Amino acid sequence: MSDDATADGSSRLQDLIAVYCDGLIEDEELRELEALLRESQAARIEFVRTFHEHTELAFAVRSRRATDEVLESVLAGRAFPDARTESARGDGPAGEGTRWSRTLVRAGIAAALVLLGGTAVLLLRGGREPAGGAAATGRKSALLPDGNVAWLRNAQDCVWSGAEAEMPGRDMRSGKTLRLRSGLAEIEFEQGARVLLQGPAEIVLLGGSSARLVRGALTARVPEPARGFTIFSPGGRVIDLGTEFGLAVEEDGATTVRVFKGAVEASPLDAAEWPSNTLTLHDDQAARLDGSRATPTSAATAEALRFIRTIIPASVVVPRSVSLDFSKPLPGSLADRAGEGVGLTDRLPGTGTELPPRDPNLQLDSATHTLRLTTTKSDLNTQVGMPSGEYLGFRLADLGHSGKEDFEVSATFTQIPGLNQVGQFGLYAGKDSKASIRGGLISRQEQDRYNLFLVNNKDGIDQDLNEVGLMTRGQDLRVTLRRVGGRYSLLVENLTRGSSNTLTIKHPDFLDPATDVHVGVFGANTQSEISRTLTVKELKATVWTRPMEDRAAAGSASPPR
Repeated sequence: MSDDATADGSSRLQDLIAVYCDGLIEDEELRELEALLRESQAARIEFVRTFHEHTELAFAVRSRRATDEVLESVLAGRAFPDARTESARGDGPAGEGTRWSRTLVRAGIAAALVLLGGTAVLLLRGGREPAGGAAATGRKSALLPDGNVAWLRNAQDCVWSGAEAEMPGRDMRSGKTLRLRSGLAEIEFEQGARVLLQGPAEIVLLGGSSARLVRGALTARVPEPARGFTIFSPGGRVIDLGTEFGLAVEEDGATTVRVFKGAVEASPLDAAEWPSNTLTLHDDQAARLDGSRATPTSAATAEALRFIRTIIPASVVVPRSVSLDFSKPLPGSLADRAGEGVGLTDRLPGTGTELPPRDPNLQLDSATHTLRLTTTKSDLNTQVGMPSGEYLGFRLADLGHSGKEDFEVSATFTQIPGLNQVGQFGLYAGKDSKASIRGGLISRQEQDRYNLFLVNNKDGIDQDLNEVGLMTRGQDLRVTLRRVGGRYSLLVENLTRGSSNTLTIKHPDFLDPATDVHVGVFGANTQSEISRTLTVKELKATVWTRPMEDRAAAGSASPPR
């Protein structure tokens, strides 16, 4: 049979290879297969190619030696080794007669896969050997558990399925299937190639220099010592020539390969004219392999697949908080009427400038773990009574806030009192009395009834008011003012009724440039001389900070949800 075999000859070759792979070939058929392989380079290529289609079968320990001998014997003109030759060495079962043992056949299939990633590929490419291949394998093998061909080098947010539901274990041998439901997993192979698998994906480890991508996407970085690294897929094969490339398998098995740097050889898996139908792709070139042909495509088309080329460590978000339970005086903080530090350290700039060092409107009660705050006649809207205004709390810069980070402040108010008309209390955040956002409860018509409100204050004038709901005196509330994703909201929880409301308003973009933000509590009888006393049970402020090295690229830092 010549390389230009007839259709009937090709069909007979396929039949013989099939029964060989199934371990059912008879002596007469074996001699016929030997003759066909000796006569035809195309037949030998087809023999190796067909082995690849059996990748789901088990791998035997002696796989490499068995099929090496098969091809070496054929090419050298010697007889095909059979099961009796194996048995004579003590490696195979005795008494198999002229029939090949299934174990040997499986070993041959496994070795053919290895050959497709190495020896056979070298044969088809003119006998080139990856530079430093043997030495590289030796160095890597010393790092791997017995029989393993790869190891998991890095992982991020990985969720595995199947037998690896928790995490791939020490079993990373030839034939191992890894199923990644989500996340990123970096696998380093024995000869040094690194593959970054993007979940959801499934990959089969074939050897120290080859793998089969069943579905999903990956990128591969192949250093010079691992040159020749090969990835198979349902649609084709990609042989590295020293490069970085991406590979994606679609639902129908079609494969897209995109070269980022270097070069690869890409060919369809089932093309009759293989290897003549092989594309050599270079920087920023791409191709689609559908099993029967390789078609060049644009890098822009391949870019839509969004190959991930490296695992970027997640930026660490660290909450930094100050929390007060008012259980004891805290020296160095604002003092109450008795001179005891209440724990609050700062006032909203522009407010409280005429209040004495011992604030007559503050009383720390360590026995009940509360702070009593008496309202004053003041209003941020139109800046009424600012010198005596009670807007006190913390400076967020002391918690690592630089202007971009998210934050929140919360307080619990117990047994809320009745306030006269337009009296209000709650929480604020701002850079000064003329640039802030505040929210809480406001009395409109009756002193014992409140509405919830959230309002911006720009240039000392209230705007964008959101006012809802109805609440009465005597109830316990927890109020939280927060900025998440750069957006503000107010959460009011009625601890007495077990209900809650969330308010949002137009974003106060005038606060975005602010780098020195203050937060805290306030109480005001805005249009009356009658003061009331608020009881604050707890107060807490939190900034979600990032390490200094992350801040330049972090943008706004959001708290974990």
